Amino acid sequence: MVEAYGGVEAWSDYDAAEGLWHVLVRHDGQISTTSVPSANKAIEVAVGPGPSGRPVLAYLSCASKCHLVASALNGSDPQAVPGTQGASHPTVWGDRVAWVSGAAKVMTSLWNGADRRVLGGAPRRKCYESSTVQSKVVCEPPKAPSVEALALHGRQLALIDTFILNDGIGSVGTTTEVRIETVTGGPQRLVALLDVGEGDESWLGPSWFDGELYFYEDTDGTTEGAVDGFDPARNTYVSAPAYAYLTGFSMINSRQAYEATAPGDPRAGYVCGQAQATPCVIRLSAPFAFKPSRSLVHIP
Repeated sequence: MVEAYGGVEAWSDYDAAEGLWHVLVRHDGQISTTSVPSANKAIEVAVGPGPSGRPVLAYLSCASKCHLVASALNGSDPQAVPGTQGASHPTVWGDRVAWVSGAAKVMTSLWNGADRRVLGGAPRRKCYESSTVQSKVVCEPPKAPSVEALALHGRQLALIDTFILNDGIGSVGTTTEVRIETVTGGPQRLVALLDVGEGDESWLGPSWFDGELYFYEDTDGTTEGAVDGFDPARNTYVSAPAYAYLTGFSMINSRQAYEATAPGDPRAGYVCGQAQATPCVIRLSAPFAFKPSRSLVHIP
């Protein structure tokens, strides 16, 4: 994965000689290794504006049970966030962080642990039209709900979730969504929804730039995917074609993103830094040719 904000990129890098992972940042064209403690597994790291507006890191420290740590861009002045044991998928904006607790519960708090609250996370109930009884609507708790990624922007939090429904859509009825909610709680906004089973699509991201939310429709590389954008203020969408199978995606302006690619299909076990002949690559995308598009909530 790769995260970008304010001209800074951060990612977890594997050192084959040491057999350890480090957090690297790229700033002003220079790549440096941070003082974030190395780990035996990839380190989840996010970059965003801190309380002063300058870019900071939020990462997981997993020496025992994983917890969230906020630090300066070079890894100095680390501050463990209280109450984040077992955290995953960290994100930071200003004096606030958010993370996933367990598989599907989304949490947020200030850096000092104050104002901690539970947000909506993955949906607890979904309704769909029965595939066996015409015009019958079935409502049920989703099976195996999971929140795969988070991204804070101001008071808004974007998330990607997956779950399984017995709705007869796709190979196993698995669905993936993009949602937005505020850090103060309240109703969620469903932004995009698709079935995972068809063409192996799934959402990757999410990533904010200038108040607009972007996410990558990942495919197996043989069918057309897309880079999609959503403007919450205008309730409008844009889309651009894409074909690569990515492991990371983060917008840096309104037309380009940093992309992480694996040496092979991650679904076949290819993971960056784990005994692969070809390392993963982080690259700057070509400019996206965005055009207005329809709503991405297109499955009943």
